[in-house]
Amino acid sequence: MVTQLWTTLISNLRPLTTLEQAVPLWPPTAPLMAWLTRVCLAPWQRWDTIYYIWIATRGYAVHDGTAQFHPLYPWTATPLIKIGLPPILALLTVNSLAVILLISIVYRLARLDLAPSTARTAVLLLLCNPFAFALFIPYAEPLFLLFAALCLYYARRKQWWIAGGAGALATLTRQQGLFLLAPLAWELWENAGRRWRVSFAAWRDWLALALIPAGYLVWIVYRALALNDLAVDFTSLHALIYSFLISPSAVKVVPVQTFLWPWQALYLAIIQLWRAPDVDLIVNLVGGGYFLLMTAWAWPRLRPSNRWYVALIILVSFGYHTGATHPYMGLLRHLFLAFPVFLGLAPRAEKPSRKLGWIITGLLGLFFLLLLYSLEAWIP
Repeated sequence: MVTQLWTTLISNLRPLTTLEQAVPLWPPTAPLMAWLTRVCLAPWQRWDTIYYIWIATRGYAVHDGTAQFHPLYPWTATPLIKIGLPPILALLTVNSLAVILLISIVYRLARLDLAPSTARTAVLLLLCNPFAFALFIPYAEPLFLLFAALCLYYARRKQWWIAGGAGALATLTRQQGLFLLAPLAWELWENAGRRWRVSFAAWRDWLALALIPAGYLVWIVYRALALNDLAVDFTSLHALIYSFLISPSAVKVVPVQTFLWPWQALYLAIIQLWRAPDVDLIVNLVGGGYFLLMTAWAWPRLRPSNRWYVALIILVSFGYHTGATHPYMGLLRHLFLAFPVFLGLAPRAEKPSRKLGWIITGLLGLFFLLLLYSLEAWIP
């Protein structure tokens, strides 16, 4: 409710959609439904939300860049649209339900290692940090985080096939679901006592790993058969990634994008900051540095399997280069997918003064990023 009020007020500073420009924020005007839509829904209609609305309402098309976006999030909203909900409300409803379930699963995951009060702190830190802006906007992150948390939780419970299934659903939501292979494999290895002979005897459990890439394969086959959006190019690693794992039409959304070594991408970002600093780059680099500090502080308390997942997410996030002008588009959203950091951070933030400091800092950052999102002054 607070984030809704905040984005509504901010949207009045820079009305961007046709409805925001046509209908004043105050006083309420007739027709009432149009005014409510302007107040409650239009302020969220920014950036990639447009693509999710297109997919949920009319499906994929190669020519418009929608094939870059994995299908589970918009497809989950489609039934709600068919029963009469406005598309943006359907997307927000899916996210709201996902966040409610995420809170429950993250708490249960934290309780496997932490006391009840510390587990509650972990959930509080997850919700009250700058990167949590991604939980409130109509993007795929809440649904992805739900399935990723389910994968890690059921891996800890040694329910390997459920964990693999959750990982497959995460992969159908975002590409980073593939990284769940690492923590799931590590838990299987730990369960075998780190012994090859025991691992070979439990080969049926290890087959659960195949569900995660199978989920990605479903998406690739759909792109190939339904969209004719697959022409594998082996000339380079970049060509292979963008012809097979990611749609070639991704350039219609982000014109320049490639994967570099993280230090190379970071160097290019710092050079750009020196030459032509702007709000977008400053926010991403400061936010990225803040997340690295949180990770360093949390690292000693992280479970080894979670370390694998967190490390992969961070390395790939910092290695994703999106051109000279805006070299780190989406960095903060991508880093937030490394949510186990908050499980390791919680024991070190248990002192009331520390906890209060983390929460106040986090909420200030969260509302600042929502402000930039609503004004389209920063590419999330």
